[in-house]
Formats: sequence, C-alpha cells, structure tokens
Amino acid sequence: MAPMGIRLSPLGVAVFCLLGLGVLYHLYSGFLAGRFSLFGLGGELGGGAAGPAAVADAGTVDLREMLAVSVLAAVRGGDEVRRVRESNVLHEKSKGKTREGAEDKMTSGDVLSNRKMFYLLKTAFPSVQINTEEHVDANDKEVILWDHKIPEDILKEITTPKEVPAESVTVWIDPLDATQEYTEDLRKYVTTMVCVAVNGKPVLGVIHKPFSEYT
Repeated sequence: MAPMGIRLSPLGVAVFCLLGLGVLYHLYSGFLAGRFSLFGLGGELGGGAAGPAAVADAGTVDLREMLAVSVLAAVRGGDEVRRVRESNVLHEKSKGKTREGAEDKMTSGDVLSNRKMFYLLKTAFPSVQINTEEHVDANDKEVILWDHKIPEDILKEITTPKEVPAESVTVWIDPLDATQEYTEDLRKYVTTMVCVAVNGKPVLGVIHKPFSEYT
C-alpha cells in the first residue's frame, strides 16, 4: 500500500494561522484585563485564587466589640419603639398574613427602630452581613457613630479579645418583636433583638425590653 500523506492548500494554512492568532489574542487580552482590574481595585498581583481573596479580605471582628454594639443597637432601637408608642401615632399598616393566618402588622416603631439598629451596626462593621426583618430604605440612610468603648460588664465577662474573620459573621436583627401586642399597648411583651452568628452558628444574643429598659 502506498504511503498516505496530508497536504494543506495555501487557503487552509491561512485559515489555520488566523485561528491560532485569534486564540492567542483572547488569552492575552483576558490576562491583561485581569491584571488591569486588580490594579484598579488596588489589589496585588498574584497567581491562582490569591488575588481575588486578597482584594475581598475585610479583616477581623472582635466579638466583644460586636456584643457591645449589639447591646447599644437594641437599646437605641428600643428608644424609638418607646417614643413612637408614647406619642400614640403608630401609622399602623398590614404587611400581609403570617403563616398562621394572622395580620402581619408594621408600625412607625418598627420602621424607626429598624433604621436606628441597622445603620448603627452597619456603620460600626461595614463589611459584616446584616439581615433584618424589615425593609431598609437606602434613601433614608443614617450614619450613627460608635465610640468603640466596650462596657466594663462585658470586659469582666470576656477578658481577652475574641477575633473572627469579618466574612464569617452574620447579624440578624428584629427591630420590634410582638408588633400585634405593641399596637394593643401590651408593652411588657415588646422587645428588640440582635443575634450574631459565626459560620452559621449563633454565638451572641441580645434581648432588650424598651418599656422596662431591661437588657
């Protein structure tokens, strides 16, 4: 049997070369785009996943500070809850139905407490995820500064720093629990609450009673 061979025509060679140039162009342009995006974000150049991780690094959170701010947030929210209730202007409305079929109510106390609690926590820990039961209006933003002082009672209980990665922390707030009772002026049932989880595990909890001012 005669030996077999493959011969490319000049057109085939040209097409093959153009395809090769196209592949090289896309690879190189993607490489440059990645480099320029890291440069624009202020990140350091590196290989593998180290670059994006370095850009996304948000530092650490001392859980003693987180507890201090959580207590302060619950108290500040409680102040709004109490002020609205004592003004007797609740602006009550329904958000729909609960799973049990009852009216899910919302008042000015819920809204103002939510704003105070959310933005106090967000200002103190901007890189921490904060979830809340109520809607957060970005147009109604409030910057509430914290003096970074940890109360003595917390320092006595937790004597050394307890630092965790900021990205592992999630905060849950309930700006007004027992809204139905709140509208009926059953004040002893009303609370503001904060829960802090690290890697999905609850580690801190704050419950504040606005009308007895007990935390």
